Parts: sequence; C-alpha cells; structure tokens
Amino acid sequence: MSYEKREKSRKKRKVFRIIIISFVSLYLLFRSVPSLLANGTKTVLPERGVLITKFSAEGFLIKDETVTKSQVKGQLEMSTNEGTRLAAGSEVASVNSLNDTSSLKEELEQVEESISALEKSEAETNLIINEKEKVGNLKESLVNKLQTNIIEGNFDEVYLLKEQLALYDEKVKDVSFTNTLAGQSLENLKSKKEVISKEINSNHVKYYSQYGGIVSYIIDGYEETYLPREFENYTYDKLNSTKLKKDEVKTNVNVGQPIYKIINNFEWYLAVKIEDLKEIEGFEVGDNVQIHMKKDKEELRGRIVAINSSGKKGAMVVKFTTMLHDYYDIRFAEVDIIQSKNEGYRIPTKAIINKDNMQGVYIKDKSGIVKFRPVNIIGQDDNYTYVDMGDNGNIFLEGEEKPTRTITLFDEIFINTTNIKEGQILN
Repeated sequence: MSYEKREKSRKKRKVFRIIIISFVSLYLLFRSVPSLLANGTKTVLPERGVLITKFSAEGFLIKDETVTKSQVKGQLEMSTNEGTRLAAGSEVASVNSLNDTSSLKEELEQVEESISALEKSEAETNLIINEKEKVGNLKESLVNKLQTNIIEGNFDEVYLLKEQLALYDEKVKDVSFTNTLAGQSLENLKSKKEVISKEINSNHVKYYSQYGGIVSYIIDGYEETYLPREFENYTYDKLNSTKLKKDEVKTNVNVGQPIYKIINNFEWYLAVKIEDLKEIEGFEVGDNVQIHMKKDKEELRGRIVAINSSGKKGAMVVKFTTMLHDYYDIRFAEVDIIQSKNEGYRIPTKAIINKDNMQGVYIKDKSGIVKFRPVNIIGQDDNYTYVDMGDNGNIFLEGEEKPTRTITLFDEIFINTTNIKEGQILN
C-alpha cells in the first residue's frame, strides 16, 4: 500500500473516531441536561400556618353610657383626663356660673366668724345674760323703793334712788344684743349660713361619677340610641351610620347641655350588619365568635347574644367583657368576622401539580430521588396553599380506604416542576 493510501485511511479513521466521540459526548450531554436543570430548581420546606376564613362587615358599638348635663350656664372645668377610668364618687367636672358671688361670699364670711365667736365664747355669753338678768332684778327693786319713798314723802331719798335707777338703765343698754349678729341665736346663724352656702354653690356646681367606669367628654348623640338592651330590635335596616355627629364638649356650656358621660367598662356589645346570612351559617346564639377590628391587630373573643334575620340579610349582636378601653371612643367600625381557623402546611401554590387525577407536589427525599407526594388542600391565601398535615405524615384520599404518605415538615418541595420527573436521581 502506498504512502498516500495509508494517509487517506488514517485520516478516515481519525474523522470516524471524532464523529463517534462527538456523538457519545452529545448523547451524554443531552442525558445530563434534565438532571442539571433539576439540580438547579429551587426547593422550599413547608411551613406551619393557620388559614383564616373571614368576611368583612360594618360594626356598631353599643355601650352602657350615662350622660350628665349641666345644671347652670357657665364655664366648664374638666377634673380628669379623657378616657380615664374612675371609681364611683370621683369628681369629674365643675361648672362656674357667670354670676358675681363676691357679696354673698363676704356675708358668709361674717356669719361664719359670728358662729365661731359664739361657739368659742358660749360661757362668756351665759355670764352676760346672767348679768343682764341681775341688773334687771336690781332695777325692779329700785323702782319699788322709789314708789314707797314718794308715798312716804322722803323726797331726799327719792332723788338718790332716781340717780341709781339712771345708772342701771345705762348698764342694761351695754349688755343688750339687740340688732347684732352676736345677739342672734347660734341656730339662726347656722341656718343663715346654709342658705347663703346653697346660693353660692348654685353658681359653682361640682359633678361626681355615680358609678365606676371610663369618663369621656366626647358626646356623639347616639348614647340614647344604641342602648345595651332589647337586642332583638337591632335589625339590618335599623343599623345606620350616616348621621355621625361626634362632638367634643365646649368650654362654655348652657343649662341642659351634655358635659360628659361615664361608660361602664365591664361589658359592651357590637352589632354587626350581615349582608348575606350564609356567611354566618353554623353560628348560633350562645356561641363564641372571634372578631378582628381592622384599626389594629387585636382579635376580640365574644359571645353571640342575638341573630336577627331580615330576608337574606341580618344582624348579629356580640357581647364582650374586655378591651373596651381601646375602643370606648368609637361608635362605628369596620370589622372582620372569623368564620374558621385551620392549621396546616403552607406551601407555594405553583408547586402543586395534578398527577394521575391526584393533586400533590414533587419532593426530593434524603437519597436525592424525586418522589410524588399527594396532598389534601384546605384552602388558599394569596400565593400560598394550605394542605392537611395528616396523622404522622399520612392522609386519607377521597375514595381510598388506606392512608397515603403525604409531605412532612422536612421535605424539600420543588417550586418549578417543568424539568422534574418522578424517579430522577439528583445530587
């Protein structure tokens, strides 16, 4: 064989080997791509979560409120801060009348001084009275002697007796109390003091809480409308929030004007408008219910005291015994009624697939093998789905008598299943 033929044969074998090697390389590459893609797919662990089923509604706060009105026209002085909890008998406010009481106060001061003087010198007063009686007796004796000497004609003696009688007349005048405060009886002075005090107090009236509770100087006009009784009368049509007139009490008040209210903080109620009675199917009077106030994160637990239907609509009244201090100044509120709470595993919704008419997810087990795990869906919330946690990792599928293995808390769940197949072995 010539040299040229050997070169051509060698070149053919070399090309053939290159083709074979390229083909094998491409084959191996295509076989490894799914595994490489699968290895790069993101996985997540399931999380424990609570699926809350709820609906929004309009709420109306019903409170036990006692409104106090001013007895006089004048200037209001608040004795405590808005929203303070007071004990029964605590001073809440006072109203100073615009009338001038300076002269009455001066007269009261004089009467009090006279009373004090009489009370302190009662012994001295008795001595003065006794002295007056003694002088009167002596004066009467002199008059009798004077009459006797005139009859007997002892005119020198008459002259002396007349001089003595004049001296006793002057002494009687000195000990007289006529037309003076000191001359009045102690009882009369005390009676006069009471009259003057009442007249002064009528111009400065103080107000005290009749019972313990939360004090508020904000009057909205619904205190006599939303009363904590006859809950069967709170129907859908009667609950109306279009006339809100929340007013803070002004400094200058008139007679009969509301000045504050005391709210019983031991119990309060919430009437809720129900747009569709199907939303509260299963609720009955006496049941406990959880309500979420949208203004904050608090969930309130109360007891249903009335469910009033009006066709397909209705109203539900719930009683509470806590947390009023956070809502005492609210009359109308947007609320969420909690229908149910279910605990389960929270996983991304896009991780769920349908395989052989079963809903489930692909997981990577400890050995790196891709496996399919069926799930029972509880519900969805935004981009997540809640599934049954099962009993020790086992669930019962519809139509099946035996339990089936489902996901556990430590299973790695594939989010994107495009390049995932059951049985794949991954690193």
